[in-house]
Amino acid sequence: MQAYWKSCPGIRKDLEEVRAVIRTVLRNRNPLLSETLDKLLSRKGKMLRPAFILLAARMSRKPLPEKIYRIAAAMEIMHLATLVHDDVIDRAATRRGEASLNADFGERRAVLLGDYLFSRSFSLVADNASMKSARYLAVGVSHICDSEISQSRRFDRADLSVRNYLHRIMGKTAVLFSLSFHVGAAENGLSPRVASRLRRIGYNVGMSFQIIDDLLDFTGDENILGKPAGGDLRDGIFTLPVIHAFRRDPAGLGPLLNSRSLSDRETLEQVIRRIEALGGFEKARFSAALYTDRALRETSGLPRSEHRDILAGVIRKLLTRSY
Repeated sequence: MQAYWKSCPGIRKDLEEVRAVIRTVLRNRNPLLSETLDKLLSRKGKMLRPAFILLAARMSRKPLPEKIYRIAAAMEIMHLATLVHDDVIDRAATRRGEASLNADFGERRAVLLGDYLFSRSFSLVADNASMKSARYLAVGVSHICDSEISQSRRFDRADLSVRNYLHRIMGKTAVLFSLSFHVGAAENGLSPRVASRLRRIGYNVGMSFQIIDDLLDFTGDENILGKPAGGDLRDGIFTLPVIHAFRRDPAGLGPLLNSRSLSDRETLEQVIRRIEALGGFEKARFSAALYTDRALRETSGLPRSEHRDILAGVIRKLLTRSY
């Protein structure tokens, strides 16, 4: 977190306050739970969702109330809960190059930790956010669960459509990004018009972010990402690069995508090279850039301020990130 926000000392300071809230809220006397939480909280993360709450709230001229930090903490705890549960569902052995919690402590303990995180997140929201914001966040969690259920089944050719993919990542990522901006704005008294613009910014940033994330699954440095290339493809999850490539050559690529031989590293690498040759990477990157451009256009319509400029810089940085 420190490295990512190095050029934004104000937001970095705010996020340090959020981390302090998280550690206080999650403090527990149970030694087994404390050990697991310490492992989880020691990991590095960008803390984008709480940062977006803070940036949105900072668009107001009002001082930042304490409740904003606590709502931002709730959003990050909620995000951590989804990651823990994702690793259990995927039976992932690692997370960002380190052993996953389910690998270290077992699936049962990891599931219970995820449940505990959700409960603490909901408690923070109930104590600090308005009823309207709490309802929005509840709907957001529902969308995340729906998208994860959709992703958990094996896909066939009928599912290899851009429309289905975009709907999936909307629920998986963009909804929570959008809600982060909206809640930050609404809870610090910004007008409905500005809150609506920030909500649209969050949606477009979230869509671009997830497309780049899925692209990095193929092109990223394995040492930085902490996982081998093509993990989603090997697990039968067909993301935008695959879909674009398939549309160019369904007869040639289709049988390979249905093959169980993707578990073989050499075969998987051949398929990845084929996806790149068919323009899958290029078209996915172009799609991410379109969403980024939309987010930047919306950002330019916000009232001029230091934090509007910071937000624009963050949006550009996310498009070109390598992890």
